[in-house]
Amino acid sequence: MTYNVFTAFTDRQKELFEENYMDHLYRRNGEINLDACQLSARERFFEELEANPVRRHGPSVVEQEVFERNAARRYPEPSLDEATLWALAMTKSNRLESYGIKYALSCLNQKVREPNDPLTYIELEENYHTRVLKNALEVVGLEMRLLPPPPTTRFLLKSMVRLPKAVTNTMILCTEVAGVGAFSMLRDKAHELFDDQPEPLQRLDEWFQQILVDEVCHVNYARSQLGPIRLKIAQAMLPAVAHGFINDMPEYKLLFGEKLMDRILAADVASVVADYNDKFLPAYN
Repeated sequence: MTYNVFTAFTDRQKELFEENYMDHLYRRNGEINLDACQLSARERFFEELEANPVRRHGPSVVEQEVFERNAARRYPEPSLDEATLWALAMTKSNRLESYGIKYALSCLNQKVREPNDPLTYIELEENYHTRVLKNALEVVGLEMRLLPPPPTTRFLLKSMVRLPKAVTNTMILCTEVAGVGAFSMLRDKAHELFDDQPEPLQRLDEWFQQILVDEVCHVNYARSQLGPIRLKIAQAMLPAVAHGFINDMPEYKLLFGEKLMDRILAADVASVVADYNDKFLPAYN
């Protein structure tokens, strides 16, 4: 059965979710250091993998110069191959993630945040995702440079930080569902493009797992904050919100066509992490 993210939790289910999710966050992330924006378990994980880098060998699948030139363009040059489009979608997704979380963290001192607040963990997890995407590109031999996202995306990201949560939680659920769809498509495309070298592909899987397990949890946390009416509103908003972000990254449409929107609108987030042993999904639906 498809895991329905637009069905509201009962009061008891919400209580259980919050308790179980906090336990998952403690186990997955370790201790919080707000001053350094660090999570102790994540630091150990990154230190271990970064101390033992895995890179593709042989001729480069994407030319650094072509990658850099197109990363600075609003629309990519015509006739780029799929590996280059994949890399551009990765770096532009990182651009969005990085800008959004840096803006959110810059406002952190203006908010009441405690170590037992799930949002504290969520914001720091998102911060690690920018490092994940950078490392994933290094596996295929690319160095990326962060640029700001387009103005429309910057406005939407700032709005989701500044506006009251009662207003933005519906949009946040939509963006998290869209993120799961987009990153799962990039993971699957990596299997198509890079399956000739199993070890680098496995490392890419490890990086994508870090993002996707988190993102599915973020979907369910956003769901837990909404009642039946706002969940229906979020479901109705999903196409427009997803198009708003995806349209600023045309590489996605060139890579996936309408398949990406089909996956996003299906909102079947449970299947995306089905094979990951560190996933967390509520035991009720």
